[in-house]
Amino acid sequence: MTSHIRFAKNPAHADFRIDFAAVAALIGHPKPLTDLIMPDDRPQSSAPLAEIAHGPSAFERFLDQNQKLLVVFAILLVIAAAGLVVYRGVEKSRQQTAGAALFEAGELAELNQVIEDHAGTRAAGSAAILLADAQWKDGRQDDAIATLRQFIETHPDHPALATARASLGSKLASQGKNDAAATAFQQVVDDPRSRYLAPYALVSLGDLSQVAGDADKAETLYSRARADYPDSGFASTAGERLAMLRATMPVEVDPPPAPEPAETGTPAATGAGTLPGVPSAIAAPTLDEPAPSPEATEPAESSDPADESDAAPQP
Repeated sequence: MTSHIRFAKNPAHADFRIDFAAVAALIGHPKPLTDLIMPDDRPQSSAPLAEIAHGPSAFERFLDQNQKLLVVFAILLVIAAAGLVVYRGVEKSRQQTAGAALFEAGELAELNQVIEDHAGTRAAGSAAILLADAQWKDGRQDDAIATLRQFIETHPDHPALATARASLGSKLASQGKNDAAATAFQQVVDDPRSRYLAPYALVSLGDLSQVAGDADKAETLYSRARADYPDSGFASTAGERLAMLRATMPVEVDPPPAPEPAETGTPAATGAGTLPGVPSAIAAPTLDEPAPSPEATEPAESSDPADESDAAPQP
């Protein structure tokens, strides 16, 4: 039996075979090499043992198929990067211009102008807070509160957001709107970005609780302000509030009765000798014995010029 092994390295060489019987006859071996390599009962197969594919890889085929798209994407990426650089430059210039306008503004009209001309900038947000304070001082309390509410709604990421909330809470509390004020102060406490104003908000919440008659809640808030923020100036304020919280208020008493009016008539004479340290011989004059007048006690002076001439010495 002639055995053949076919190696299909390439479809073009599918008929390449090795005749082991012929090779064994050439080298003088008594048995074909196939009998030594594999048993005779192994089924013969013409399937190739291995196949090596030659051609471009999947990545290379992807590049060939999408070469134009990749070039367009690279161009768009460069344009986007350039646009970002330009945008940042323009935005920086806009912020600087708004800041310069805010620095020069001082009156209500000027602050309003900054808000309108530079909307969306941080300087416009800061101008809104200053505008609210100016409106409050001008007696326009409702306008000031409305300005602060609008700022808080439209500038959630502004660095002065905590200041606006604290100012809103303080103004609402001064109007007696304690529930709305407590909401504003609680937002300051709950926001991690507002940590620098949290002790002030806690003390303010304690004051509102004390006004409402809830001494236990007020004590909790004061204690938290002092314990959580010991380095803040409001820690000492909280300590003072705690000391006064449980203090007993002084009891009001009725004033003593007014003295009865003296009886009308001639008052009795009182001697000065009845006073300590005054000799009894020195007595105050009484109404019955009036004191002598100065004219009666002094010697009369002569007004006659003759008398004076007689008194002159003779030469």
